[in-house]
Amino acid sequence: MPRIRASSIGEHKALTRRALLDAARTLIDERGTAEISLGEVAFLAGVGRTTFYDYFSDRDDLIAALVEEELPNVVAELIAEVPEDLDIPDRLGALAVKMVEFVAKDRVFGVILHREVGRMNADTQRRIVDSHVQLSQEMAGLYRRGVEEGVFRPLPPRLAGSLIQDTIMSAAKVFIEGPDTEERLREVTDGLRSFLLGGLGYSDVDG
Repeated sequence: MPRIRASSIGEHKALTRRALLDAARTLIDERGTAEISLGEVAFLAGVGRTTFYDYFSDRDDLIAALVEEELPNVVAELIAEVPEDLDIPDRLGALAVKMVEFVAKDRVFGVILHREVGRMNADTQRRIVDSHVQLSQEMAGLYRRGVEEGVFRPLPPRLAGSLIQDTIMSAAKVFIEGPDTEERLREVTDGLRSFLLGGLGYSDVDG
């Protein structure tokens, strides 16, 4: 029987679901991989293995739900941390750097977004992409404003968005696959900012 107790069935279900998500987060953090056992997740959450399937269809569904619940708030915080008084290129560059720093340092979402997502099913990948749509929208808005101000070269919007996102994700992947040091992180993020803004046509990259 679950260890969770609540005053109503609805509350009990909400707490059980939350316990399963928290258990998944804990195990991913401990193991450094999203290849976690559903039996272990259920045990850590204090429920039976069969109870797990009352809430999630499989491991990918569980992980997608974890990302959907937590990543949008993380993205909103990253965006809010970038000073609004920066000019457009500096804001875009700062946001790109913050995203790489987050992925590189977060033991749960860094694993999911870069080491594991490619092995998940198509629906899970779509749900994870949708969970950080706010970041894509913010960067697209900054790029459009940069084009309007004449500091970025005009590109087809979809192409520009893909180039920006792929550049950020590639930089994070490069860092994750090498030594985890502050010096190397700064080297990667400095290179990211220079390459990204220069590729978008910003002439004063090092200014």
